[in-house]
Amino acid sequence: MRYPALIVTGLALALSACGIGGIGSAANGPCPKIGVLQDASNFPVKDQAGNIRALARLNVAGNSPCAYDKSSTETSGFSSMRTVLTVQVAAARSGSARMTSITVPVVIATISADGLLTGRQKISMDVGFDPDGTGSEQEQVEVQINYKGSGDADSHRIVVAFDLDRDEVLLNRSRQGR
Repeated sequence: MRYPALIVTGLALALSACGIGGIGSAANGPCPKIGVLQDASNFPVKDQAGNIRALARLNVAGNSPCAYDKSSTETSGFSSMRTVLTVQVAAARSGSARMTSITVPVVIATISADGLLTGRQKISMDVGFDPDGTGSEQEQVEVQINYKGSGDADSHRIVVAFDLDRDEVLLNRSRQGR
């Protein structure tokens, strides 16, 4: 009489995959667009005289499926989506600079379909330089988007950028010919 036990176990696994019964209420679904804000994709490190001593470049990759949790939609009216991004920074220092590392501030923002900022988190990344004056670092960051309804979050966007001041943004724009 092992067959009823197998049927019950199979049914429990099937229900948990569908998010029924409170066991494993997340299911994979479509991901939002993920990108780097071009005006804030370079981070200049300047000396006291304003000369650029090092320059960091930002990149991002989505490396996990987007997991949805719609288990509380009926009670709260909201669903959520989670994913993990890999934030990558590559840097190079000028030939005369003697620094061994730099710290770069990064902002990860979520934006709704109608352009509203729905979430923001900051991280700092330390990038060490090799003897040749280059270095890179990457960090995995979990991002969650809470949104109204039971649909998907694929109309939202995830934007990654260096946390820059106005002058640094203008410098990036001038270097990009805009």
